[in-house]
Amino acid sequence: MGEARKVVVPDGATVRLGHVEGDLLVGWDATIEGEGSPPRVIVDGVARFKGDCTVIGSLEAKSVECRGGDLEVEGDLKARTRVRVRDGSLKVGGSLEAREVKVDDTLAVRGAVKAGEVSVGSKVDALGDFEAREVSVGGSLVSHGPFKAEKVSVGGLAKFNGRVDVEDLDVGGHVELAGGRVEKSSVGGGLEARGPLEFSSIDVGGSVVLAGGRGGDVSVGGVLVTKEPLSYFGSIDVGGKVELKGPCKGRRVRVGGSLKVEGDLELASDLRVGGSARLTGRLSASSIKVGGVLRAEEVRAEEEVRVGGLLSAPKGIEARYVEIGRRGRIEGPVRAEEVRIGPRARAEDMWADEIRLEARSRARNLYGRRIYIERGCVVSGEVKYVDELVVEERVRLAKEPEKVERPEDIGLGRPEGRAG
Repeated sequence: MGEARKVVVPDGATVRLGHVEGDLLVGWDATIEGEGSPPRVIVDGVARFKGDCTVIGSLEAKSVECRGGDLEVEGDLKARTRVRVRDGSLKVGGSLEAREVKVDDTLAVRGAVKAGEVSVGSKVDALGDFEAREVSVGGSLVSHGPFKAEKVSVGGLAKFNGRVDVEDLDVGGHVELAGGRVEKSSVGGGLEARGPLEFSSIDVGGSVVLAGGRGGDVSVGGVLVTKEPLSYFGSIDVGGKVELKGPCKGRRVRVGGSLKVEGDLELASDLRVGGSARLTGRLSASSIKVGGVLRAEEVRAEEEVRVGGLLSAPKGIEARYVEIGRRGRIEGPVRAEEVRIGPRARAEDMWADEIRLEARSRARNLYGRRIYIERGCVVSGEVKYVDELVVEERVRLAKEPEKVERPEDIGLGRPEGRAG
């Protein structure tokens, strides 16, 4: 067998090449000029560079290796297997194609990237279309064109100025998205989407800003803001503050701090808010619990509404069970199976099978099957009941209570109390 052919380019030399039948070995600080128009170099074997080398034109080889410096290819770079740059950077003026691309420092590509696996130690700057199976970057990733990958891992900043299509995104710092689809994202810092985003899950330690879209579960340690409506979501779980642009529809919302909704919010399951919840539209859910203030145009729940402070709904509150806490206040009519007004709390008009006013609370009109009024309470309007009325000492009633024969006589009926 004959010895494998090799073309050797000395350190610092400038050589013009077209087709290399074997391997190409290039010394330090050398320049390779391609032949033809546009200029191109084709290597049947391996192209090895010692570092700080330039290829004027396009380069195609079985594999491309560079050690101890930077490699610049002014045209396209295509490797039938892999591209490996050790202790240096790779700059490609055209497109990049390989099964595997591994660069210890920076990868900069002006054209399209098509690869199986891309691993970069410091930074990726891609101007064209980017398509890969797996992408791993230790520092930052900036993509200006459409970006498609199965799995992306970035240690710092990830910025996508084109539409994204990613299955799994894991970023240690901050993510900026033009919009598109990211099935699963895990981000240590913040995530911002400037266009509609489709997702299955978002898990972010800091803040999330979405420009609408549709998705699954959202878990955020700090703040969630949507600038356009989410047509549907699964569960929203946020430690701090949530601001939603409605109308929006989902399964569940749990917020440690405050919730603000511009428009309607419809939930198939529960709403839990530790602080305040303020909506300009209608709220419907299976159950609702708010520690402080709940304001909405209308509130409806299949099961219960429990509010610690102020419950304000001018168009009414409907549920099976409604409760306001100690020194709380209800603004708006209430229809329920059971209503409990906490000590020293205030309410307006109520229709329920069972109404209980705890000590020193106040109400306007009471219409119930069974009504229990504890000591020191004040009722400024009517008290009408069907089955039972219990009134303790030091209670002030503006009018004499009236017993009626049928629930329908005082507007009682089973509350709708249905989310949706």
